Amino acid sequence: MKKNLFMVMLLIVALALTLAGCKNRGGGSTTADDGTKIGVSIMELTAYTWYLGVIDGCNQWAQENPDAKVTFQFEDSKSDVSTMLNNIDNLITAGSKGIILFPADASSAIPVVKQYTAQGIPFVIGDYAQQPESPADAVWKTFVGHDMTALGESSGRVAVDYLKTLGKTDPVCLFITRPTSGQVSVDRFEGFKKVVLASFPNARIIEEGDTGAGSRASSQDLMENVLQREPLIDVVSGHNDAEVIGAYNAAVSQNRTTIKFIGIAGDKDVLGYITNGNAAWIGEVLQDPVVLGHTAMDAMWNSLQGKELPPKYDLPQPEAITPANVSNYNWQTWSWL
Repeated sequence: MKKNLFMVMLLIVALALTLAGCKNRGGGSTTADDGTKIGVSIMELTAYTWYLGVIDGCNQWAQENPDAKVTFQFEDSKSDVSTMLNNIDNLITAGSKGIILFPADASSAIPVVKQYTAQGIPFVIGDYAQQPESPADAVWKTFVGHDMTALGESSGRVAVDYLKTLGKTDPVCLFITRPTSGQVSVDRFEGFKKVVLASFPNARIIEEGDTGAGSRASSQDLMENVLQREPLIDVVSGHNDAEVIGAYNAAVSQNRTTIKFIGIAGDKDVLGYITNGNAAWIGEVLQDPVVLGHTAMDAMWNSLQGKELPPKYDLPQPEAITPANVSNYNWQTWSWL
């Protein structure tokens, strides 16, 4: 009797192992019945809540494609390279079959991306274009991001429209860059500068780099020092809304009421200022994070299906939201704000 029971137990174990082998055949890929986990490592969710829109975009894709049975694990790198690298390891250990990476800097993730790509894990890079030392290092499937130069150009056009009302030939503009963002920040500044100088060749364009936390507080500290030496500034723009809002807060604290401000990205406070008639704010250049997240997930899914992807996905051009057109935007319903 005991012998028969032992044989039955052996058969059950053998059957379980056989089923497990069928399920994991093909490199351990998750079956359609189980769904597919995608890991999403996000650059920053505390200082840059704009990235909440990226999460919305990924989730929208999953809702629109229920047959894909995709689940997500989102991780916040908190603008820290070590945290980002740990997040990538953890996401893959947790069973992610692909990684959508919004990097913390221009190159630190490349060795890890190469390591896991060699193991069959596809990567899609989002928002922050990477700068490999050689073409062989560019092993990710594609890059999905906005045209950074176009963001600066759009801000520059808002500035020019305002500057034309002043009757000056030599206006002064300040653009706060983020040096740690590398080429991303350079492109935004150069786009802004090019457009302003095209209309005002004698304009003075001041570039100030925020090498601190990249937050409203660090930008306010920077701007307070700039205002001590600059008696006249007509327009301020910058790398993102945190930088411009910090500068605005500094101007308010020093009663510099003639300066105008233009944000970049999409911030609830800025849109509220424009909607409520705060005369200091003349524009907000919208960089839509929902489209970014949705497109990045679409690219990842196509990659998992074995499709060839273009080196870069084109996203819609940035839109300038101004006091004249803000009523056309139902921004109060945007869940990521």
